[in-house]
Amino acid sequence: MSRPIAKSNRASNPKSNAVRLKAAAAELRDLLGPARVLGPTRPRDPALRVRPGTVAELCRAVAALGAAGVAMFPQGGGTHAADDDGLPVNDAAVIELADLNRIVEINEADRYVTVEAGCTWAALDAALKARRVRAGVRAPLVLAPGAATVGGAVSTNAVCLGSGARGTANDAVLGLDVVLADGSLVETGAAAAEGRTPFLRHFGPDLTGLFLGDCGSFGIKAHVTLPLCGLSAHDACVSFAFERFEDVMEAQVAITRLDVAAAHWALDPACNDRLAARGIKFLEGLTYTRDVIATAKVLVDGHRTVMRGGWTLHVAVEGDSEREIELKLGKVRRTLVPTAMKELPGAVAQQARGQPFTAFAEWFGPSQDAGWSTLHGLFPLSRAAEIAGVTDEYFIRHREAIARHGIDIATITVGLDRAVLIQPILRWTDPGAAAKSAAATLRRDLALLWGAFGASHFGLGTFYPYAGALSSAALAMVRAMKQTLDPKGLMNPGALGLAQPKTMASLKFAEFPQNLLEDH
Repeated sequence: MSRPIAKSNRASNPKSNAVRLKAAAAELRDLLGPARVLGPTRPRDPALRVRPGTVAELCRAVAALGAAGVAMFPQGGGTHAADDDGLPVNDAAVIELADLNRIVEINEADRYVTVEAGCTWAALDAALKARRVRAGVRAPLVLAPGAATVGGAVSTNAVCLGSGARGTANDAVLGLDVVLADGSLVETGAAAAEGRTPFLRHFGPDLTGLFLGDCGSFGIKAHVTLPLCGLSAHDACVSFAFERFEDVMEAQVAITRLDVAAAHWALDPACNDRLAARGIKFLEGLTYTRDVIATAKVLVDGHRTVMRGGWTLHVAVEGDSEREIELKLGKVRRTLVPTAMKELPGAVAQQARGQPFTAFAEWFGPSQDAGWSTLHGLFPLSRAAEIAGVTDEYFIRHREAIARHGIDIATITVGLDRAVLIQPILRWTDPGAAAKSAAATLRRDLALLWGAFGASHFGLGTFYPYAGALSSAALAMVRAMKQTLDPKGLMNPGALGLAQPKTMASLKFAEFPQNLLEDH
């Protein structure tokens, strides 16, 4: 997902910054050519935008910037260097990886594919599909998947199509080539050893894992190697309607434990209303609530009352024969029919599977609203229904403020192989600052509430706390690794919260009834 990058450590002397930046820009233009080194075009643009065309150029650019003491921020598919207020960093260099988009090797014999970090998932999928193979995971379930890059997904970790069976994007990585702060290129996995190829992730300690989910804080990804697997001969989708958030969460947990779904996700009534507005109508004959915040649920003595709801669960299965598909669908139906309101046509799931790089963006991506933001939390299976209830109640208790500021909330959930993800999307129509501020407060406080219930996140250390959430021993080890790999603190400074004395984890959650945070 697109994310702001944390604030850089700005030098105390602006003049010295300007001198270093000017010298670095001149050297980079000599090294890469003037077309690949650009200055700011707007007041708050970064001081330099560097666009290397090869991995060798990337190494030279990082080495030159590191020697000059200039902070560096990698930029992939829609990710922008920014300070912690979401404003572009104007005393640093952004390294744009869009031209490092090649598919380096498709090795069907040893079942791996290596790409440059700026390669998009859409381009990779198209190239592999022609050979009747695919990467271990496919398109990230984000709102702009067509622009999502492989490097960006593994830098933040990402839920992908196929996560229901195979885990996150990072679970699939076999190896990396990473450019460190001094410009050196380090290989991980089996390829780190002399004369070996990246056919296996492990060769002694897992160096690959060190650079996954680091948000570019330890180095800039240059190459990513993923496993190959064959395309299934058959697939099918089935959908069901559920009444409450807890009901659909319990259903997703049950499906996860069956180990038969390639992917499964759920949509709340607001999401289904958006689908209906786009002509995708599959809830005819089912009474469900369209105004989930204002009318569907109320609190009575601390308990919610719910009208017939419109949550939908969509399950995709894959197999090598029609018989295998029938058996898997049979297991799904036997598990879900007793608790579901009814079975629905599988059109939504089928469209998402058939258009993985456009469907979710078309349904829920940027629209004509004045603004929008999103957040997510990952939870263990055993707590999924509980967290669903807590999340639902959080928005209900704030329904008056939500209505007053014209904020619309739609929620998507995704089942992984050992966890569930909850992702509310907040939109507002009022272009004024008050609505934006209210949405930001809702987002921040819900993230803090989730943290009290043990949530994990992707892109840790930017909006979501990382350093402040670690034990003292773990934090000391992470700081030591950062010091070794990036002694000047120039690689995406502030990411992981390592350069910030105060993180979101140290903030006090301001309001939630029933003493839910009493023990925290």
